[in-house]
Amino acid sequence: MRKKYGRIRKKENIVVFPGTYERLVEKGYTAVDQSLYEEAVEAFDQAILFEPNDTEILGPYAVALYETKDFLRAKEIAGRLLHSGTADYIDAMELYLTISIQLQEYEEVEQTLDTLFEEGIVPKEHLKKFNYMRELNERLSNRYGIDDFTMADNLFTLEEFNAMNTGQQQMALASLEGTDISNLIPVLKEIVEMDVISAICVSFALTLLQQAGFDEEVTIKKFDMETVCTPSELQLPGEDTYTQNVQQELAKRFSKDPTRLEMALGLIGKYVITAYPFNWGPAYSEVEVADAYVQYIECLFTGEQMPASKLHQLIEEIDVDTEY
Repeated sequence: MRKKYGRIRKKENIVVFPGTYERLVEKGYTAVDQSLYEEAVEAFDQAILFEPNDTEILGPYAVALYETKDFLRAKEIAGRLLHSGTADYIDAMELYLTISIQLQEYEEVEQTLDTLFEEGIVPKEHLKKFNYMRELNERLSNRYGIDDFTMADNLFTLEEFNAMNTGQQQMALASLEGTDISNLIPVLKEIVEMDVISAICVSFALTLLQQAGFDEEVTIKKFDMETVCTPSELQLPGEDTYTQNVQQELAKRFSKDPTRLEMALGLIGKYVITAYPFNWGPAYSEVEVADAYVQYIECLFTGEQMPASKLHQLIEEIDVDTEY
């Protein structure tokens, strides 16, 4: 008896060997399972040429494109998945919105989420997740969506800085990136040693001093922590081995859950920038910090009570109570 391989396929008048499409799909799925996303994209890129209307591969295909940061194509494939009538509509929508946030399409995400909530489409068990996504989108929109701040020659006095609101202070400091700040170094030194302004403003000013090679000691006070440091000797936020090990540990924990991983890395990014130059140690190991973030994210989804440890409280304080 002859073995059945399925129907014969043709591509540009070339006969494709039976089983080729199936092997490419299997290769793509296996690569996604092993976090080999570039290999997965390559396999799915070929497979979809043979079966452009097959919706089976769209989910893992979009995930692989997302993981390789090909966000434009990832959104296209995720959009096709949404319109395919998939039974996993909520998961597909979550992926689509996550990709849209990466593309900084904040208005579209906000409108889509508003519609989902107004029409009661989001199941109860997913409300926490989608509410957090809405909050994240709003934060990023507030941070990156303001483009009307200007200041003559990027110069200001300490008195002028103190007269600004927190948002204006952040934009004033952000506008100095890549400019000659030599005339502002005394002002920036005063700013980093203030404990009555937002922690993120202190971080921005300290980062500017670090990049300028400022080699005098400054005293930093944040979140009941205090240190004396020399900006020129600091690493930039997130460049230290400790933080990178925490990120790698979380990547292992959420290797098959890109949404939670994106949330975790976003929380880490917010923490290291807001708390700079402090990290979580030395009282906690990288594994303990990763454990705390896993628990924090699960509590956000489930609504369960947050553990009362000092580490959990600090993570929550920086996530909830600080402007970013």
